[in-house]
Amino acid sequence: MSLKTTVRPSAKAAGHHYAGHHQVWCLSAPPAKQDAAKPRRRSANYRPTSWDYDALLSLASGRPNLQDCPSSYYKLKTNIRDMLIKKAEPFSKLWTIDAMQRLGISYHFQDEISNILYSISNESAKDHTYDNIAFTALKFRLLRENGFPETLGQLGYHNYGNCTTKTPRQEDVNTLLLLHEASYLAFGDEEILDVARTYSAKALKELMPSMLPHLREAVAHALEIPLHWRAPRLETRWFIDYYARDINMCPLLLQFAKLDFNQVQDEHQKDLAAVTWWWRNIGLGEKLPFARDRLMECFHYANGIVWDPKLGPCRQMLAKVSNLIVHLDDVYDVYGTMDELVLFTNAIARWDAIPNERLPEYMKALYSVIYHTSNEVAEHALKEHGCSMHYHLQKLWHDICMAFLLEAKWHHGNCRPSIQKYLENGWVSSSAPLLLSHAFSMLHSVINMNTISKMQTTHRLVQQVSLIFRLCNDSATHMDELQRGDAPSFIAINMAENGGNEDDSRKVMQDLILKSWKVINEEAFDSRQYSTPFNKACVNLARISHCVYQGGDGIGRPNDLKKRQIRDLFLDPVHI
Repeated sequence: MSLKTTVRPSAKAAGHHYAGHHQVWCLSAPPAKQDAAKPRRRSANYRPTSWDYDALLSLASGRPNLQDCPSSYYKLKTNIRDMLIKKAEPFSKLWTIDAMQRLGISYHFQDEISNILYSISNESAKDHTYDNIAFTALKFRLLRENGFPETLGQLGYHNYGNCTTKTPRQEDVNTLLLLHEASYLAFGDEEILDVARTYSAKALKELMPSMLPHLREAVAHALEIPLHWRAPRLETRWFIDYYARDINMCPLLLQFAKLDFNQVQDEHQKDLAAVTWWWRNIGLGEKLPFARDRLMECFHYANGIVWDPKLGPCRQMLAKVSNLIVHLDDVYDVYGTMDELVLFTNAIARWDAIPNERLPEYMKALYSVIYHTSNEVAEHALKEHGCSMHYHLQKLWHDICMAFLLEAKWHHGNCRPSIQKYLENGWVSSSAPLLLSHAFSMLHSVINMNTISKMQTTHRLVQQVSLIFRLCNDSATHMDELQRGDAPSFIAINMAENGGNEDDSRKVMQDLILKSWKVINEEAFDSRQYSTPFNKACVNLARISHCVYQGGDGIGRPNDLKKRQIRDLFLDPVHI
């Protein structure tokens, strides 16, 4: 199925009229009803927040800054840089770089790492000592994920059915594990990596009973979600604990990783406190009590997109917008009447400081916060880059309202769209294009009418990331939405359209996700269209979508595992 272009619901079918030179789609408002009876409203019975906002506000004070006091921090950093440069063996260098990336400290040594990878990628004479699957797979993955033009090489010529013996040996498992992780960096035309992924996963599962516990833990971790799909900070938190129990671990790397994790956590806590203050100050939670109060979970999602400690303003903004989207979704999905939803959509289309539409009080409150928050981002772009993003951001708010409204019409009309129509609408309603466009002004080094125009025509990277967000969300929320009687999700639509059971639909969903990741792999590491920080944010949005919705709805119904992950990331420091 091709999803290369934006397809709106037809104007005729949805009852739209075109609003002239403003180039926005508006809905004809229905005639006011004379019946003054209170409208019947649905309720999703969402649980209250699990977090103490007073405690979150106190995080602003922070812990003593490691870099502002005498410590071993800088000495460790210097020693690691020296160690990295002095390493001579290519496999050892790659192994160290891989550990540094997973420990979350590679951003301190990006120049050194880039020079090493550049040197390895440009070696003309092969050292056949390292011409084996383990080395080739690790080299392939590290080069490709760091933006080097790496081809399949030896990975494309191997018979994977014969690459391991029947006797389970640790060296076989490590090779299979490296091959399995590398296979997820595939482009669309690299089918041999599909064979490698299928084979390595099957072999690892068969070998697991004979593995040592520590290695078995790593294999189970990889088979649950591959490394390439994992949110970086969640992986860092897990890997620090895992690496500490590895007999081959480097104490220098581990010690610095622990110090740095706590240092980064301090910065994230300051951002979290600032966002909490904003949320308390606007008082939207009291005005929309029916909606999910998920400030902490939204901050977790925003941090998954942009975690770099230096990008606090972008992270805070994404948390705010994400929180507003959650409330907007609950208005369209649960609480608002169709008449109200049409009025609100028209108000967003006109984008006036004070809407002309006679909105109910709860909608006025939400509209005002959306309007002023988004305009702050647009003003930032105008100040920093001399280019206005007001219209672009307003259009994206209108796009998502139109997508939400169409889903509401499906629900109220008891209508089941086709899979194609659902996905064409669903990648917009996922909210990823809206989130990434707000991040764009803070992450892209060049903002002008040309780069904004590219965003308006929907870059393939943004579209495929959005599709993954939508499918991951559907995977986790399918049963809850079914019980509430919401508009059908991908799983329900596929079951009705193509037959089969829920497991069959989930398999189709997984195939679509794999296909989207191949497009992302090709697009994300090409910096010719967008800046590297923006491309990373796109990839990270897909990654945090996997992790937040793995094993349950981490936004709507966060379970104990999701709450513990949040505590580990933002509240509890690593024990030094």
